[in-house]
Amino acid sequence: MTHRWYVTLFLVSFLVLGYLEQRWKRTLFWTASGYLITLAAEWGSINHQFPFGDYKYVESGLSKDLMVFGVPFFDSLSFAFLSYVSFAFAQFLMSPVRRRGLDVQRVTSRRIRNSLTTLVLASFLLVVIDWVTDPVSLLGEHTFLGQIYRYPDPGYHWGITQANYIGWFFVGIAIIGVNQLFDAYLAKKEVASGTVPTQHRLPLQGLFAPLFWAGIVIFQLGMTYWVGWSYDLKHVAVADRPEFVHDVRNLFFCGLYIVLPILFLTYVHLTRGDGEPKPEEIAAWERDFPEAPA
Repeated sequence: MTHRWYVTLFLVSFLVLGYLEQRWKRTLFWTASGYLITLAAEWGSINHQFPFGDYKYVESGLSKDLMVFGVPFFDSLSFAFLSYVSFAFAQFLMSPVRRRGLDVQRVTSRRIRNSLTTLVLASFLLVVIDWVTDPVSLLGEHTFLGQIYRYPDPGYHWGITQANYIGWFFVGIAIIGVNQLFDAYLAKKEVASGTVPTQHRLPLQGLFAPLFWAGIVIFQLGMTYWVGWSYDLKHVAVADRPEFVHDVRNLFFCGLYIVLPILFLTYVHLTRGDGEPKPEEIAAWERDFPEAPA
């Protein structure tokens, strides 16, 4: 919990956001299912090269980590919050936004939440996080991350294989799809029994998901920037230093140019003049997710 403090920070943030948006039952199911699906996928990859392709964990860099079946516990657990924040961000992009002064609420009906388009968009946004994260993670020996994994046969994208990104997409489909089905199942039972859970809507709550997603990628870009501009190169051979600095700075700008268009389109979606929800959309949102008394 302290050695991988950044994962702990993101995990706690996910639990808070999950509670606000869907309460504990769905959040805890998401945590457990996300972890178990990813654990199975990572075990399959390090032993049978499926679904993430062929990669190996470096034991020397994981001496302080809890290992489960040869897989770092926090590595699998991180998929729970990465998939959820991508799912929440996808709902934001798919939903109208209600703005009242400084208050911003995402008007998301259950139909939007559990749609196929939201599922695919969320899985894509999950892969975008990996496009930014994995290349700098592969430089872990030059950061506080440590060298935790390697590819026996490095790929074309800064050493990352395409199989890894394809695996991330379909594991995202699996985690999010299972939780969409679970949510639909619970919602049907709740409506039948008249026990639909209420939600507290905090000011600016509609922005929590896009800000969380942006915080994850900006954190990774910040590490890349530090390695490219502020890193002490004593651990890099003198002859290799110019190429190392050039490559890491190139990696930073490539990651930046991946993320900026998504953040710009998010700003456009938030501020466009016709983005206010229609009365029937608000009615569906309030029916599916009733607000708790203040």
